[in-house]
Amino acid sequence: MNHYSGSCKCGEIQFQLTGDIKKVVNCHCNQCRKMNSTPVSTYGVVLENEFVLTTGELSAFTLKENAVKHFCGHCGTAIYNKNPRLPGLALVYLYSLDSDHLPEPQVNVFCESKLNWLDNLGEIPNFEQHMS
Repeated sequence: MNHYSGSCKCGEIQFQLTGDIKKVVNCHCNQCRKMNSTPVSTYGVVLENEFVLTTGELSAFTLKENAVKHFCGHCGTAIYNKNPRLPGLALVYLYSLDSDHLPEPQVNVFCESKLNWLDNLGEIPNFEQHMS
């Protein structure tokens, strides 16, 4: 069993996952793209009762009846989403976890709205550079 800890950028929010990540999902829906300003959102699906907030208090925003985004109210870092159609589950933003060894995505969802250029990312130039 892999236990992960996570945090926001400013450190106000810290949390732990006390159980396994059930699945890692890339979501290509227009709603995720808009709310996160990213071409794809990657989530670790966990049991809601295995997400433990250890420091801070999360803010929440109801996007639609099927999405509530929980985030740090200080720095804005997204932490997890809830969807009432998925009771008992939390969709943790994978990159809010404090680990360099994260599980790879296992499935892409809402591919009908996937940006066509994502398939060609391996063909464009890459530059090795650390950005702080």
